[in-house]
Amino acid sequence: LLADEVGVGKTLSLAASALVSVIMNDGPVLILVPSTLTEQWQIELKDRLAMPTARWNSTRKCWIDPEGRIIKGQGTPDVARCPYAIGIVSTGLIVHGIDEHGRPKEGTEAQHLLQRRFGMVILDEAHKARGSQPMGQSERTPNNLLKFIVRISERCKHLLLSTATPIQTHIDDLWDLLKALNQSSEF
Repeated sequence: LLADEVGVGKTLSLAASALVSVIMNDGPVLILVPSTLTEQWQIELKDRLAMPTARWNSTRKCWIDPEGRIIKGQGTPDVARCPYAIGIVSTGLIVHGIDEHGRPKEGTEAQHLLQRRFGMVILDEAHKARGSQPMGQSERTPNNLLKFIVRISERCKHLLLSTATPIQTHIDDLWDLLKALNQSSEF
């Protein structure tokens, strides 16, 4: 869990970790970020670390290469077959692709990603993966992003979470993230 202020290099630290994972042949890297940051991540990784990546275009259901070219494919199932070692996908697709029981909806990007294994999964803006305690209930209810992260954590060798937003609302929000990090851990 990397929690630090804006502008101190979290993106580059995470990208360097992804590069090491690729070099170590751990498997493909999945980077989950808000849709407004997918292109920014792709540009930063290319410009600062010379790392070519592909980003998922949710409208056209295809990958976009570092030069902005569309990589033609078969639609939604292609999200699980990134043509590069590192793929960048919007967290919005994940939020809308999970049902109330934490299962992926049929035919969504979330479903296809949960059928894959990854060397590393990176979640930027991890503070958005959290639970809440509805009025009159004693149990916390995870939101869809947290449900997905808990499930995908069992399908990856390394999970990195990043946030520049301090956990201000409730201490349980931090425990929610630590629970995701603890999934399938041996120690």
